[in-house]
Amino acid sequence: MLRKVNITNLGFLFLIQVNLFVFCHKSNSKTELWTHPVPDVAKTTAVYGEIQNQTESEISILSLKSNHYKRVEFHTMVEDKEGIMRMRKLEFPVSLKPKESIRLERNGTHLMLYDKQNMDGELEISIQYSNGTVKKQVVEKKSL
Repeated sequence: MLRKVNITNLGFLFLIQVNLFVFCHKSNSKTELWTHPVPDVAKTTAVYGEIQNQTESEISILSLKSNHYKRVEFHTMVEDKEGIMRMRKLEFPVSLKPKESIRLERNGTHLMLYDKQNMDGELEISIQYSNGTVKKQVVEKKSL
């Protein structure tokens, strides 16, 4: 009986260690992306959130890809001479200083996804960084 209790205790201790390991070793790259649900007939959508450089060195975003859309572009809003806000495409690479964030928000910098191809599974954005890292991020759907 004493041997059974010790094995059971060891099992509980092992589970606690695994949970602590997973909790303490979460990825330190911070990317949170979301979009509004769009009708099936819509060919474009916008993505908002935050992309943050958690490293101690400058990196650049070289490209963005999606599993559901043909093209992903950075856009920003600028005011023209007549005072009208217009959307403008930002060219790659997009630089991020150490610990810098890009806030993706309505009426500001955001991602535009064009030419919907399919809707199988969750929407993902792949971010290609200049340091060779490729980060895949699931885009959450949030209603207004």
